[in-house]
Amino acid sequence: MGLLQLEMTAEVMAGLNDLRELHLVRSSVVDLGAGRFRIAGYGSEVLIPELESRGCTVEVVMTTAQIERFHDRVVDAVQTPQEQAATRLRAAGDRPQEA
Repeated sequence: MGLLQLEMTAEVMAGLNDLRELHLVRSSVVDLGAGRFRIAGYGSEVLIPELESRGCTVEVVMTTAQIERFHDRVVDAVQTPQEQAATRLRAAGDRPQEA
């Protein structure tokens, strides 16, 4: 899942509830005035065309790959080497392997 910044009208935002793959961060809503709002959300980048077709302006703040790399750096910083190895083994089952 990537971190997305979405800008839209209230009507468009209400219509996004049917996108189960999109997780909106409701506490991040900012009223931009003139009936427009900004909100952060997590979702796959493949959702972007659908979001744009519904009237959203989409900015990718962090791609899925960037979030995964960030997660790996955090793991390295806070876990012991044994915990890191176990975490990476579990994560390898969740992600496609790079060639």
